[in-house]
Amino acid sequence: MSRASLPPLDERLARQRVVPVQARSRQRIDAILDATGALLAAAGAEAATTSAIARAAGTTPATLYHYFENRLAVFAALARRTMAEVDAALTDRLVELADADEIRSGELLATLYRAYRDAPGYVAVLRALRAEPALQALVRESNQRVAEVIAALLARHTGLEGARAARVAGILSEVCEQVLQAALMADEDEAAALVDEMAEMLDVLFRYYRGEAAGPETGASLSR
Repeated sequence: MSRASLPPLDERLARQRVVPVQARSRQRIDAILDATGALLAAAGAEAATTSAIARAAGTTPATLYHYFENRLAVFAALARRTMAEVDAALTDRLVELADADEIRSGELLATLYRAYRDAPGYVAVLRALRAEPALQALVRESNQRVAEVIAALLARHTGLEGARAARVAGILSEVCEQVLQAALMADEDEAAALVDEMAEMLDVLFRYYRGEAAGPETGASLSR
């Protein structure tokens, strides 16, 4: 296949050759992703070649290529798995907060930041794929999952309902994701400052939507 006839890069990055059905196949893929995360965490993206990944996973390059088209597809699969695991944990925590008297934004954001920071290889994957459409597609999926839970939380705590709750939740999810990505790329001090600032903003917004703080003047229009 010539370079001109290759599919778009985002399609190639997202492509996993085989979707595992049998337990043995799932175990092989998990072993490949675990090995990739460990290599990325220890030595960065340059060291995580397909040969190195296969060797660390205790398999052969041929087996790796049976499941993944290239190493970037492995990176994307690792990112997808990490996001799904972190989203599931966050969703569980948000559900727990449904009946709480207050929403502790700082605690939630700090927990989310640490979960991504400590996930083996995730920051290296973020650095390697940050500009690629495939990663952005995964981020959008993650944001949508989180936004659905935030919308329910807003409806429970603020009285926002329906389309407006979904709209506000979508905005919050997108903004928080951008801040968290910036924090993951920054040093520890700057990361802490970014997370703290975002938490302050969220607290102000929640107080406003609960009617506990003054909001902006109404009647603003894009047509002005």
